[in-house]
Amino acid sequence: GTPVGYGATYVCPKKTRIATVSIGYGDGYPRALSGHGRVIIDNQYFPIIGRICMDQLMVDITDAQTAIKRGDEVVLVGQQGSCSISVEEASSYNNSFNYEFVCDINRRVPRVYMRGGKAVSCVNYLY
Repeated sequence: GTPVGYGATYVCPKKTRIATVSIGYGDGYPRALSGHGRVIIDNQYFPIIGRICMDQLMVDITDAQTAIKRGDEVVLVGQQGSCSISVEEASSYNNSFNYEFVCDINRRVPRVYMRGGKAVSCVNYLY
């Protein structure tokens, strides 16, 4: 099979479709979620595969029930449709707790402020 990620820690056991997500440990997303965490895309859960990189992570979308395409929203923590990933779930893979998880997300990640389910403001510290 084909290896994925730093150190080739994951080898695809079969023909695999992989999505690359532009967040990594350089953004404060924990490396401990490598091979353990999951994301939501198009109201479906997908596993993180391989080692989380500085600026990206890889997700196995082979079993997607719909066409996953570039630009689709990827939920790391939160809700999309009937699927959700809590901060508590995500931090449990890191032997951490919810406050530490959210405090580690750094200034490279834009802050989107919501009201009534709609984005009302966005702060991007890089621009």
